[in-house]
Amino acid sequence: MQNSRRSRWRCRGDDWPGNTFIGWACIPSPGMRLTEPAWVGPAVIALVIGLALLFFAPGAAYTDLFCLVLVLAGFRCRGRAVYAGILVAALHIGLAFPPDLASLLRAGFFIALACLLGHLFDAAEQRPEARDFRLGESGAGACDLTTRWQIARLSSRNPETRYQAAEYLGMTGDPAAVGPLAALLEDPENGVRWKAAEALGRLGSPAVGALTESLQSENVDARWMAAVALGDIADPAAVPALVAALNDEDDYVRSRAALALAAIGKPAEGALIAALSPGNERQVRWGAALGLGRLGGSKAVRALIGALQDPDEEVREQVMTALGAIGEDAVPALVAALRTGDDPRVRTGAATALGLVASPASVEALIAALDDDHPDLRRAAREALRGIRRHNSSERSPRSHD
Repeated sequence: MQNSRRSRWRCRGDDWPGNTFIGWACIPSPGMRLTEPAWVGPAVIALVIGLALLFFAPGAAYTDLFCLVLVLAGFRCRGRAVYAGILVAALHIGLAFPPDLASLLRAGFFIALACLLGHLFDAAEQRPEARDFRLGESGAGACDLTTRWQIARLSSRNPETRYQAAEYLGMTGDPAAVGPLAALLEDPENGVRWKAAEALGRLGSPAVGALTESLQSENVDARWMAAVALGDIADPAAVPALVAALNDEDDYVRSRAALALAAIGKPAEGALIAALSPGNERQVRWGAALGLGRLGGSKAVRALIGALQDPDEEVREQVMTALGAIGEDAVPALVAALRTGDDPRVRTGAATALGLVASPASVEALIAALDDDHPDLRRAAREALRGIRRHNSSERSPRSHD
């Protein structure tokens, strides 16, 4: 139902045309229409043509059969049934060629009938009286009739109906909607999947169990959307499942799981620090560094500085980025690591991170590092000082206003 990488809600893969990213959410633009499966239209057309060929004969009463086809098209295609009506009208004129006035009127009737049927079926699906007989399914028995009807609408053939129902159920706060919404995370429509995940996030702690199960889905979109929703809920019960998701095969799932753990906050801090241990897989350490950088705090800073010794270069780069993201709060510990660290990788990483923070408080330590014996450290110190100089220059530069 895939970019602003700083946004927790993101349409993965090819972004929807016309999407508007507002704050933390990926909002479909007002004119967006969800689409039916591509085979529906051709299937109806093939059926019409097949019936026409089957019953074509001089004097055959094929026109009544065309009315039955239009009923089917109206039920299945709603407003797009008019195209079937136009095709039927064209076939009727062709079969009665050369057409007389009665044939032309009959052709117009087919088009009008298709429009009417499509409108009636579409209107009927939007009314509460259109509830189907699945209202008593497991999980819906305790909710009111309106919510039960909306749950039933999640099974509609129309993706817009499923989208609207998921949106409504997210606002009800009714736990009975959790199971049906979780199943919708694997909907064929990207927009519907996203709306279901957002709704589950709004339902809160009752949705945690279903969402943690979705972290095991074979559908990658279902996994990352579940991680985002768990971050919105921020229930500590999701920590073990999210830590396991740091080892997901997909990098976006891993990053969303890391950010969800950071959103949970202090209850996830110990798990993130433990995940940073060299005994874990590289991608787990990378995700833990990302989460700790978003979480911040003195414990996170100490753990990240220790991780500057990580044997994997990509993990070390993420650790430095995380320390830079923490900002000024990390500067005292980084300066101490730069001056007193025993491992050249730690001191070099501290210098790089200080350059990302661009704090004037680190200038003295960085200047001293220019005389160090290790060339990598000297290079990192020079780059950090350049970064601080550029940052300070840009802050002092005059700003133009309209």
